[in-house]
Amino acid sequence: MRTFLAAALVALSMPAAAVDTTWMLPPDGLYCPIGVNVMPISISEGGVGIDGLDCAAVSLEGGRMWSNACYANGGTTVPYDVDFEVSPSGAILHDGVRFQRRVGPAPCPAD
Repeated sequence: MRTFLAAALVALSMPAAAVDTTWMLPPDGLYCPIGVNVMPISISEGGVGIDGLDCAAVSLEGGRMWSNACYANGGTTVPYDVDFEVSPSGAILHDGVRFQRRVGPAPCPAD
């Protein structure tokens, strides 16, 4: 019993491992805006294409998405932090716009 208690105390005192939050992203695909003419969002292998940027290693928490490595046209690397919520249905809410996963082929249909 003492050995078990000692092992439990050691485990509790260890620093927590980094948490991979990419599992909270909806499935890979193209997400089309509903009712407005803005750029779609693409999700692929844990990366997100959003607002003209390609973001790698994104993190999601508290209705925000951020990455330290987003790539703009011309190869510029910038950090990015933006509102991003995933609904239980898998739809994305970003910048006041709802984005739904495209079932058919790209591009998104014109509204």
